[in-house]
Amino acid sequence: MRPDPFPDHGARQAAFAAALLDAGAPVPDGLLAPGGGPVGRRFAVHRATTTLGSIAALATRHPVLERLLGSETFADLARAFLRTNRPRTALLLDWGGGLPDFVATHPDLADWPWLADVARLEVAWNEAHHAAEAEPIELAELVAADPERVARSRLVLHPSLRLLASPWPVAGIWAANGEIEAVEARAEHMVVVRPHADVLVHPTDTAGFAFATALSAGGTILAAASAAAAIDPDFDTGAHLVGLVRLGAVVALEPVEEKDADA
Repeated sequence: MRPDPFPDHGARQAAFAAALLDAGAPVPDGLLAPGGGPVGRRFAVHRATTTLGSIAALATRHPVLERLLGSETFADLARAFLRTNRPRTALLLDWGGGLPDFVATHPDLADWPWLADVARLEVAWNEAHHAAEAEPIELAELVAADPERVARSRLVLHPSLRLLASPWPVAGIWAANGEIEAVEARAEHMVVVRPHADVLVHPTDTAGFAFATALSAGGTILAAASAAAAIDPDFDTGAHLVGLVRLGAVVALEPVEEKDADA
């Protein structure tokens, strides 16, 4: 009897998974078909099915990227990504977060530097879509609050909120659903949030983005306004705060102690 090449069960599983997701890898030693015959053809079918399912899952998360590249090129990209970034669980909806960085460093895509940020926006959209539910506050609650108390409060932001900045107009590319002719460098800043049923991709300016970033980091409204004013001295804190509430991005106002209010 031949010795078992993988006496450790974990090693056997790792070898099986690696070969299953890499079309160039040999069939792992120790695998036998029913009756003890060779397993090559059965394994090839299983490998093809698994690979196609993984590509389809990635395309579901990145439909615009697939349209921009074309289905065949996207499939080739997905296969290359699969060889270096394998799913860690059976839930393929959780897989693909590393694709933007893979796209950014792929030499064949160097002439389209904006593709990676389109993929990042699609990751943010999917994360927002699957985030926990939370009920946004109404504008009336903000209006009724004491202004001084509001200024020294932190915002509890919606769990779906994601922030994305890019030197490219990726929100416009994404909204065009892959139907573009040319892309010129133009920075865009986006707030992505799903307050109710639909994910919203909301553009904001540089100062507004700094304001939202400071709030998401736990800063008070006063501190976030200072960060925004450093970029735009005419920054309108009230208007941007109302805008976030109307967008459904705010779940609660959280007053802080005066000694911590400038944190």
